[in-house]
Parts: sequence; structure tokens; C-alpha cells
Amino acid sequence: ERLTAHLHGAAVGAGIEMAAFAATVTATDDLRVALPEVAMGLVPGAGGTVSMPTRIGRQRTAWLALTGRTIDAATAHAWGLVDHLR
Repeated sequence: ERLTAHLHGAAVGAGIEMAAFAATVTATDDLRVALPEVAMGLVPGAGGTVSMPTRIGRQRTAWLALTGRTIDAATAHAWGLVDHLR
């Protein structure tokens, strides 16, 4: 409840998966989010299969994980992955 994650730059793999567990996530405009593990033959770890769907839903989490595509700060905010942009 009391943890706030402050993100900037690239939040890739565990960088976003762990932050998604925080009560509040703030980010700068240069944030880029991706889950590239599947392209490497891995399953998203660090709780990403739990933390991400809680914030953005199963479909958006699956899209990020299966495509390996990157989203920007505005999209992360619109999806609810980020609570506040600075």
C-alpha cells in the first residue's frame, strides 16, 4: 500500500513487472515498457503474469508478452499501468 515506483527510461521485463506491484506508479514522458521474454524463449518472470494483469488486464498483458512490442508513457498511463505522469 505504501510503495511508490518511479519509472523513467526503459522498463523492460522485470523492470516493469516488479513496479506493477507498487500501490502507485509514476513515470516520466520518456518511459518505454516492453516484455521481450517470449522472443528469447522465456516466460515473463518476476511475477509479471500476476502483477501486469492486475493493472492492465489479461488481454493487454498477453499482447505485450506475445508481441514483444514497446508502449510509451502515454499508452501505459491510458491503460492504467502508470498512475501519474510527471
